[in-house]
Amino acid sequence: MTGPYQFRPCHRLHAGAEFDRVYREGRRAGDGLFAVNAIVNPLGHARLGMSVSYRTVGNAVSRNRIRRMIRELFRLRQPTLPPLDFVVTSRPGARNAERPVLLTSLERLFAEAIRKAAPPPQP
Repeated sequence: MTGPYQFRPCHRLHAGAEFDRVYREGRRAGDGLFAVNAIVNPLGHARLGMSVSYRTVGNAVSRNRIRRMIRELFRLRQPTLPPLDFVVTSRPGARNAERPVLLTSLERLFAEAIRKAAPPPQP
């Protein structure tokens, strides 16, 4: 696949220090399904990190299903996202929620996190 809809390694958070920075300094939006933390990055493009745990979502099949949905939403929205680092954390409500409910929640939380964390436009 080519073009702006790829999810390459440069679009991922890798190091624990990167996650810690987003958790410590970022702005948060959340509901009963997910929490989205976001902070400005100097790279010029958005990056994504995920924390989907056994405790909140369940077995590997469930965790991977949630991760695939998060990645796909990010991948499709990536060309329009401001240069922010996002960390999406699952919450217990995501375990039994249906796909449309999860996607709606993620869309709303991404928009709210962007509104809270994006720098104001320069005149």
